[in-house]
Amino acid sequence: MLKEKIIQFEVHSNSSGNLCVYESDDGVPFDIKRIFTVMAKKNEIRGNHAHKICQQLLVCVSGEIEVICDDGLNQRIYRLSEMGKGLLIPPRIWASEKYINEGSVLMVLCDQAYEKNDYIFNYEEFKKTNQN
Repeated sequence: MLKEKIIQFEVHSNSSGNLCVYESDDGVPFDIKRIFTVMAKKNEIRGNHAHKICQQLLVCVSGEIEVICDDGLNQRIYRLSEMGKGLLIPPRIWASEKYINEGSVLMVLCDQAYEKNDYIFNYEEFKKTNQN
């Protein structure tokens, strides 16, 4: 089964600040079809779903976010707190994001346009489909 992985991006820094670039085929391992950002209150849990075909790259662009990934058998926890580190989540991985700091912002890059039927929101259904 595919597993999530950390991808490191180069951060360009100078006296005026930092810049990080996310490009398809240059760090991002898929053609980017959709990008969205999420901000939540401190200790709020977001996500709580899996995708059937969409893969996503999660980048914390501000604050700190804990990401819990679950393949139906094992859970792994990642902490994202720098814009130069992305977490690649393949299809059929259940992901939940906990916003550690007030004002934390998550940027999500996707290889698919939004498709309602691609989401699995019921954890028991997710576990059953992942056993096949």
